[in-house]
Amino acid sequence: MAIQKTLNNQLMIIQEFTDEYQFWCQNVLENSFFSKEQAGASVPPHKFVEWLKGLSLEVIDIDGRYDMRRKQLLETHYGLVTLSNTCENDRTKESFSHFYNNFRSYIIELQNFTQAIVLEEWGFDVFSGLKNNVVMKSGLQIELDRLSREGHPFCVGLARIDNFAKFEKAVGQEKADELVKTVAGLIQKTLRTYDEAYRVSRNHFIMCIKQSDISKGQRALERLRELLEKSNTLAALNDKNDISMSCCVASPTPSDEIEDLIDNLYVDLDTQIKEQGTVLTYQELSPLQRYILSDSEKNT
Repeated sequence: MAIQKTLNNQLMIIQEFTDEYQFWCQNVLENSFFSKEQAGASVPPHKFVEWLKGLSLEVIDIDGRYDMRRKQLLETHYGLVTLSNTCENDRTKESFSHFYNNFRSYIIELQNFTQAIVLEEWGFDVFSGLKNNVVMKSGLQIELDRLSREGHPFCVGLARIDNFAKFEKAVGQEKADELVKTVAGLIQKTLRTYDEAYRVSRNHFIMCIKQSDISKGQRALERLRELLEKSNTLAALNDKNDISMSCCVASPTPSDEIEDLIDNLYVDLDTQIKEQGTVLTYQELSPLQRYILSDSEKNT
């Protein structure tokens, strides 16, 4: 009930933004076609602008997309204010039509942006369809607590698209985005319905493989490897680009700390996987029983 109330409050705030703009647009219309005595004061909206300026994007904006959209929305807002002044001075149908067409597009973008932010703040990565950093640590902590109380094992996997910055520079952002979305979809397909997957950076993904010992975690990475190899989309993107994926999986113990566990997985990827072109390599790292899997296309 508390969650629903909080969500409803957020949606009501979004509606307030829209209502303030609609009221302003009505006043601009009146000032454009009626006498000053008949028209109300045309005061530009301020609630959404203040919200945009105070919005914290550090946790959710792993691609820089939201910050760019925020800047564009602010620029468009001030552009609309300028157009509204032109309407009220020019007082022609053409001037108002130009303002109103831009206004309608802006309202749609405002609604799309605010709805996306609400989803992100509730833990959903809009870009990939996975969960995000907002809920990643708490989700893993729930499983660690269950392990401590009931002894149910689980595994944490970390997957990385190798040399991603180089790939994006070579083929452009559009194809790089397609690669990320494709990998995210294959990760979802790899996991069971009650498992969780999180996109934690532009090219890193964390998997929470529930009710699984290390051997089951290992098999999950094997399933992912097979799906990566069979993907026609990846095969097309991989043409002369040497796309590779590296993954590792850990089976936590009750005494582990989530942050230390994740840090160790990153260290494993950075220090243990040396050789590109290896299809599948396992390496035991006691006492955490971490395994390393390096998966890349072979040009044979």
